[in-house]
Amino acid sequence: MSVSVYMYSCVHTYLHAYMLLLTLPSPMGQTPIRGDSSPLEPPTFPGRSALFSQETVFSSGLALDAGPESDDAPGQGVDRGSCSRTEFQLPRRRRGRGPGKGNFKADDFGRILKKYCPSEQQCLERLLCDVLQPYVPVYYGVVEHGGETYIQMEDLLAGFDGPSIMDCKMGVRTYLEEELEKARQQPCPRRDMYDKMVAVDPEAPTPEEHAQQGILKPRYMQWRETLSSTTSLGFRIEGVKKADGTCNTSFKKTRQAEQVIQAFWDFVDNNQNTLKSYLERLKEVRTALEQSEFFKVHEVVGSSLLFVHDHTGLARVWMIDFGKTVPLPEKQTLTHRLPWVEGNREDGYLWGLDNLVAILENMLGE
Repeated sequence: MSVSVYMYSCVHTYLHAYMLLLTLPSPMGQTPIRGDSSPLEPPTFPGRSALFSQETVFSSGLALDAGPESDDAPGQGVDRGSCSRTEFQLPRRRRGRGPGKGNFKADDFGRILKKYCPSEQQCLERLLCDVLQPYVPVYYGVVEHGGETYIQMEDLLAGFDGPSIMDCKMGVRTYLEEELEKARQQPCPRRDMYDKMVAVDPEAPTPEEHAQQGILKPRYMQWRETLSSTTSLGFRIEGVKKADGTCNTSFKKTRQAEQVIQAFWDFVDNNQNTLKSYLERLKEVRTALEQSEFFKVHEVVGSSLLFVHDHTGLARVWMIDFGKTVPLPEKQTLTHRLPWVEGNREDGYLWGLDNLVAILENMLGE
């Protein structure tokens, strides 16, 4: 098993990897192309606020995947196949109907296979001709293996020697507006959601919710987001896998900038040069996003920034996970900075990136 594939295997102590090496002929594809502020006011959100439950798996090694059976999967009822699964999924402790260990497979030639998702495949294909191309995994096409269809893409860890990895989920929400609407179509108070809310904050439910011991799913979805920095900063840290083998996914209540700063210093082992490299890369990504035609006309939800560095000083950031990136209606565009109000489809991606850049600048005294 290759070193980079092994790096994907650590998420929780109760998880173990089922990554299988495959030997597949390499289909013809594009040669990899690699291009080597002050925060705005926080947006206003309706309702109270949604717990960052384990919703994704480590993208390229980080990110916890949502369980299929309940509130932890805000996309339930929206048929997107395995689209909500993020890079390099690992099997869950929790039972469910998700694709599990078959969602990702290792491939040769510095590539990986991700279970086919139509929306993600379309995004990666369109991004081949966009200014964002240097900042996303190179797309090599669709392949078949063992009766399953996979997207073949670049292995972002292939050029690193013992990398450390961080996954930051971007934006002010992790559910699409259509998912919220789907949840409203069956307005049935959920006891399981009430129990989870009370377990985190006994004062969170309203008197009515306490009386009925049930929470409506849309209310829960919005409540749980506010516990992390998703709503306060426009991004959240999903998890960290360090070169020494340690993993940390306990960022559910990392909400304040000071907490994020501490997490970043720990991630880079107090190395200012690594942090500077990340800051430069983030600014490049932001410039490309502001120029991108693709970005203007897509709602980008559930997408992450993947931070990777190693002991040689190499440090890169990529955009990953486009299973919930959907095109807007014709002639509609987004700023990605305006506050989200249901119906405007704003996702807060750039607002979160502005805050992330400002935090790193503050850490470096810039």
